[in-house]
Amino acid sequence: MPNPQQFPHGGASLAYRFGAGAGPLVVFLPGYMSDMTGSKAVAVSDHARRQQRARLRLDYAGCGASGGDFLDGSIGRWTGDVLALINHVWPQGKVVLVGSSMGGWIALLAGLKLDDRLAGVVGIAAAPDFTTWGLKIGEIDRHHLATDGFFTRPSGYAAQPYRYSRALIADAPAHLLLDGLIGISAPVRLLHGQRDDAVPWRLALDIAARLHSKDVQVRLIKDGDHRLSRDADIAVLLRTIEELV
Repeated sequence: MPNPQQFPHGGASLAYRFGAGAGPLVVFLPGYMSDMTGSKAVAVSDHARRQQRARLRLDYAGCGASGGDFLDGSIGRWTGDVLALINHVWPQGKVVLVGSSMGGWIALLAGLKLDDRLAGVVGIAAAPDFTTWGLKIGEIDRHHLATDGFFTRPSGYAAQPYRYSRALIADAPAHLLLDGLIGISAPVRLLHGQRDDAVPWRLALDIAARLHSKDVQVRLIKDGDHRLSRDADIAVLLRTIEELV
């Protein structure tokens, strides 16, 4: 496969793959410390290509094939990356955002900014506000933030521990969503595995309750884990996207 395309934004070169086609544009947003080469990202893009639909997958600044330092990344910056790339490749027209884990948080934030251009959101184990409920930051962590600029946590989804930076922790409070109404009016579908050991499946119900949209569905997969990347899980994901496009 040829190298991804590059787009300069915010002092970094953002890597992305865009395919032209009919609207709405289908955009896949990866999770934390993930990138556009993951199985769900590729499956969504390939499905859209077969349907002759416009599609976009990308790496946030500091991630995957994009330039920049990962430790400079934050929810606000990565949301800005997404919006800049959407406006670059698809300056007009409707957009469906598909976000996995942290990508679900960014999908909701980007969807708010897109306003009436948003055709729908699909969250896969969406994890808005994970810096609040998912990270219990202790004194040792604060020491590392002050001295090293980050602290680490073991991860079952990568060989190396996840790093959580000073920039991420400082920026996150400005982008919290679960303390009020989420003003998205477009259709939203939330997929969540009930064996998810990273993001509690009941969070999907909380998100649904806070969305302004009246077209919201939560779909629980009883034996599904956090990744939801089995063939059967991906089949559910693709059918769900088809409903919105």
